[in-house]
Amino acid sequence: MYRTLLSALLLSWPLVGTAAELAGSADQPVISLAAGINDRKILSTLTSQANLMLKDGRATKAEILASQLDRRRCELKLAKPGRQRLSAEELVKKHRAGVVVVAQPYLCEHCDRTHCQVASGFMLTADGAFCTSYHVITNPTAQTMIILTGDGRIAPVREVLAANRDTDLAILRAEGSGFTPLPVSTNAPVGSIVRVLSHPNNHFYSLTEGIVSRHFEHTRRRKSISMTAITADFAKGSSGAPVFNETGAVIASVNNTMSSYYDSDDEGHKDNLQMVFKNCVSSRHILELIEPK
Repeated sequence: MYRTLLSALLLSWPLVGTAAELAGSADQPVISLAAGINDRKILSTLTSQANLMLKDGRATKAEILASQLDRRRCELKLAKPGRQRLSAEELVKKHRAGVVVVAQPYLCEHCDRTHCQVASGFMLTADGAFCTSYHVITNPTAQTMIILTGDGRIAPVREVLAANRDTDLAILRAEGSGFTPLPVSTNAPVGSIVRVLSHPNNHFYSLTEGIVSRHFEHTRRRKSISMTAITADFAKGSSGAPVFNETGAVIASVNNTMSSYYDSDDEGHKDNLQMVFKNCVSSRHILELIEPK
């Protein structure tokens, strides 16, 4: 059942246009789609775009976004989940545009150059509301935040709409319109097939597949959080990514991994890795942030 579908299934994005064109409207693709993803070009483009948006005042500074994290709920109209089962190829074709790269530029203390830290997220509405992990926004070195969509558009993030530290979720709004919203569902039986489309360690738009392993409760700051463990792979850079069920609805948000070792010594050194648990925040906590329209 378990298998990994690498980003060779997907399409790549060589750069097009001049620097001025790249800094244009958030409603137009900045990166064109062709065969084979060029991770380095995507990362360099995100870095240069973030710098341009900071200079022309389009980008909201990171400290302003952080100051908005006390917002608890927002009013959104969500897309309705479908009923038809999708193959992995159909899922990518239909929903990739709604999966976003969340990029945060920061000034490197070692080389005095700007780099981008990358996480994942997904669109909730056509007018730019998207979901990612709360901890992504609290990066103390970040200068601002921008997103790249699966259809090649780059947009600055304008504001935080709602957030919850305990569930580690946040909903923000990016500049622009006409985005591809992804439906949200709580339908995720144990044993059912799930897929993750994310950006592990800057390997952009990597697709993995597995099953729902279990549902469990986790306590954070004395509050019980509903979590979903899956067997589909993800890694650093996947935080906030959508976990899809077979109909293409988001049933959880990627959150963390926990490694189980057989041996450990008195100094805390661990050896003989046995298993890696892949934990996600259940979608009901996403819905808790939203007042339906």
